[in-house]
Amino acid sequence: MRPSAITRLLAWIALLAALLAASFTRLEMSYDLGLFLPGPRTAEQRILVERLGASPGSRFVLVAVPDEPDRVTALAEALTQVSGVERVLSDLLPPTGKPPEPLWSYRYLLADMDWSEDGLAAALDARLAELGLGTEADYEDLVAHDPALVSLDLLEALAPATDRPWTTDDGRRVLVAVTRAPAFELQAQGTAIAGIRAAVAEAFPPPADTTLSGAGVFGVELQETIRAEATWRSLLASAAIVLVLLLVYRRFSVLLLAALPLLAGLVTGAAAVALAWGQVHGITLAFGFTLLGIAIDYPLHFLSRARGEPSASALRATWPTLRLSALSTALAYAALMAGGATGMAQLGLFSAAGVLGAAATTRWVLPWLMKGRPGPTGHGPGSDPRLRFGVVWVAAGAALVLTLLPGRGPWWESDLAALSPIPAERLALEGQLRAATGAPNIRYQVALETSPAAHPPSEVAEPGAVVDEDLPQSLLEQSRGLQGVLEEARTQGLIDGFSDLTTLLPPAGEQRDRQGGIPANEDLADRLETATAAGPFAVEAFRGFLDDAGASRDLEPLQPGGYAGTALEGALGQHLYRAKDGRWVALATLRGEPDVAALEALLAERMPAARLVDLRAASEALVTDYRERTAMVLGGVVVLLALLLAWRVRPRRAAWTLALVLATVALAAGILRQALGPLDLYHLTGLLLVAGIGLDYALFLGKPDREGSLHAVFACMASTVAAFGVLAASSIPALQSLGGAVALGSALCFLTAWLGSRPG
Repeated sequence: MRPSAITRLLAWIALLAALLAASFTRLEMSYDLGLFLPGPRTAEQRILVERLGASPGSRFVLVAVPDEPDRVTALAEALTQVSGVERVLSDLLPPTGKPPEPLWSYRYLLADMDWSEDGLAAALDARLAELGLGTEADYEDLVAHDPALVSLDLLEALAPATDRPWTTDDGRRVLVAVTRAPAFELQAQGTAIAGIRAAVAEAFPPPADTTLSGAGVFGVELQETIRAEATWRSLLASAAIVLVLLLVYRRFSVLLLAALPLLAGLVTGAAAVALAWGQVHGITLAFGFTLLGIAIDYPLHFLSRARGEPSASALRATWPTLRLSALSTALAYAALMAGGATGMAQLGLFSAAGVLGAAATTRWVLPWLMKGRPGPTGHGPGSDPRLRFGVVWVAAGAALVLTLLPGRGPWWESDLAALSPIPAERLALEGQLRAATGAPNIRYQVALETSPAAHPPSEVAEPGAVVDEDLPQSLLEQSRGLQGVLEEARTQGLIDGFSDLTTLLPPAGEQRDRQGGIPANEDLADRLETATAAGPFAVEAFRGFLDDAGASRDLEPLQPGGYAGTALEGALGQHLYRAKDGRWVALATLRGEPDVAALEALLAERMPAARLVDLRAASEALVTDYRERTAMVLGGVVVLLALLLAWRVRPRRAAWTLALVLATVALAAGILRQALGPLDLYHLTGLLLVAGIGLDYALFLGKPDREGSLHAVFACMASTVAAFGVLAASSIPALQSLGGAVALGSALCFLTAWLGSRPG
């Protein structure tokens, strides 16, 4: 190796080492699927995106086990001891001891209490009947401090509500383990779920029919799936590419030389994402390895040409077209950054930077590593222009025919749930378990919000976390008014029920009013003595009640910060949060399927500030908006590609190249729709990438000396199909769609470019 080549190689290695260092020191892995949601445009879409992973019930782990009450009760008690579990809900659990703070200490400020002698007597009569049936010591202590069980009423208001036993259609009993961590904190969720699984297996050993379900369970499983897919699919794609190159070139030296631009591309892409975001999604990383199927095109073009002529001559022959191809492909990838979804923007930047890194390595490193100067080879004649445009018309006509055929459903998939990596049957089962417990309907919510803050907080709590204490009391007062309207809606049968913010956080004025209604110590003691006179209870047994009532008179009204670090922190976060623009949002969650039209009419009449949020409709609108934005970006890319071609290519060749790419992309879309049904966001993204690939093939095969490029383009197509074909077999729908679109599109691009450039 010549000294100049060694210098260039050492400089290249040093640059890669610096980029690797930047990646390792800054890059963190993320598995939050919310990164792949586009930016919201409406208030409903904004709530959907902001509350992803923190929706009501997202911390519920639903456990279905055989309906054996004694063992179910024992399991429920065991689950309360699992690390990461806040509480356990079951229709079989008897009343327990003191509820968690701050609900316990503030119970007489959070709920109404009848302090009259008759009210106290009625409460004591009810407790006497319960204690006569035999209870635990913890319950007796609870009664001594809270004879009216105000605290349990508050706690029950936070729990799912149903009048029937918590059993499924197949006869299994359902419990709910409420985790402390929200669904998106996957590490904490994984620890809690592992403990829950162990407790279930101990109570109901296999082959007992048990099931765990819920957002946290799905999230942990998805994390494991992404990790596994990112590892073994990248290895499988690499093996497929190696096999293709060995079959095409039959020389290991080609593998080593081709690997250098690939390595540069991967390192450059990772460093770009690390510098831009500081974290990378697992799906981005899994997709990033399929860059092997795109960036390998550039060294293959050069190496195929260098088989028959000196490397310097091969570089002069390939670099102008290779440069144009790399720029156009990078432009197609970079277009992903304009869609508004962080995850897709990461994909775009990773791939665009990787393509440019691979192309630069091919240009400035590979030629100085080549040895030998083979003799030149002849090149065949150009193609007949009539044949060129004939192929375009045939491809466009076939695409038109496929468009006019009935197809399998509509052209576009607008349901965000269709992109879920969770199998449909598991999602349906999760819905059945929720229905059995009366858990809230996570589709419909009623929102109240303040205006954006003039000076938004620099750091906003994650969804589900306790928010700051500068909460406007007006929002709490509106929430109390909304509660009355929703009670009216429940009475009218418009909704089955609801849960809202006011259970945990009434307005401060309301708390002070309740505080003012608590009798003084001596007065309350006299009333209690009168209430116990006709029964077996002694006043002394309720000394704790008297002390707690006296302490309640001295409390400051409860604020959001009072829930920080408590078991109910997440429960508050499900109904109240602060957005990044400083808005405060209060949410009421509806149970059952509401009468949407009648409820909207009632809200418009009685509570105009409230907004009924249909999360499913919001998600469909979000998908539609993203698709329209991507289509606009695709149109913009076509315009930029046309300008790029007009700048570097003769008009006739530029027109043929652009027309061929558009016709082939349309043909691929038609085939995908006929074979798979409605196209989703990731099919559209894949077709965007196909445009860049098709341009590469058409540029090289459209040259007068096309025979010198045919070998390289075929190798590029085979490697791309192999890499993205592996991706198409993924269990993750997003990767399936992306891989299938690119693999099919790449094969079609090669076929049409080859047919359209054959000698006439």
